[in-house]
Amino acid sequence: MEPLRARNSAKLKVNLPQPLGKSEKNVQHCFDFSEDEKKIIGELKQLYMDTINLDVKMQREIYNMEKLYEQKHNEIFDKRKKLLEEYKKQIHGDSNSNDSVARFWLKVLKASYTEFIGKEDEKILSYLCDIRTKHYNEDVVKFVIEFTFEKNDYFKNRVLTKTYILNCVPDKEDPLSYDGAEIVKCEGCHIDWKPSLEREKNDQPSFFDFFTPPVLPDDPEDPNFSDINAILQNDFELGFYLKERVIPKAVIFFTGEIADCQSSDASDSETEDSEDESEVEEEEEESSNNENDK
Repeated sequence: MEPLRARNSAKLKVNLPQPLGKSEKNVQHCFDFSEDEKKIIGELKQLYMDTINLDVKMQREIYNMEKLYEQKHNEIFDKRKKLLEEYKKQIHGDSNSNDSVARFWLKVLKASYTEFIGKEDEKILSYLCDIRTKHYNEDVVKFVIEFTFEKNDYFKNRVLTKTYILNCVPDKEDPLSYDGAEIVKCEGCHIDWKPSLEREKNDQPSFFDFFTPPVLPDDPEDPNFSDINAILQNDFELGFYLKERVIPKAVIFFTGEIADCQSSDASDSETEDSEDESEVEEEEEESSNNENDK
């Protein structure tokens, strides 16, 4: 089994830019230095800026290489998709079968996706037949996660998408604050639910909320800013996690041979185990006390 790793142990930052501009901490001690010291510090900062420019160039080359190898990865993923399709044909394409492999991607998501997947979601996700990413690195650097579905009775879309936009260059007003590429925005897609099965608008969470991310207010003083900021940061982590680990490692999420994160099912199981252990400990303690009384 692969060792446990933090879900956001990624090569890419996934934090939103700070709502404030230049940090006062960066300049608050500058007047403590002599003129000669300030001159040297200025030269050192320029050298630091050179390393930042080099990192930006390196990151761009990494994106280009990632795009180059996308086709090679897709050739492998095409074979995976074909294997799953052929297996479904063998069982007469019964998407509602209890057979695990027939609902491969549903089980992968339940093993890796830490947000809520309800019973109704499971019925719909049993029609999910593939998940891929597409990379774009020209005018805007971004990646798109594509969820492909078989024809179903729930919505007309064959593909649902989630787009993550990256910032790969330093802030012109505060270039020294640059700390690597970061996801700064995400966009969902419209789900064309079939009228006969139009989903009711309610407060119950759903996996499909993933495709309607909230919009961060422009004003950091907005009372909803902090809550939406937190939701989006979690969303950014999840998007990068799906791209980097879940999609390529799908089969070992399916088999349970990877322990990357705790799904809601695993958390429930752990909670039940903890409760059982507590009950056993209480019974042993009570038994011990009774023995002492005797």
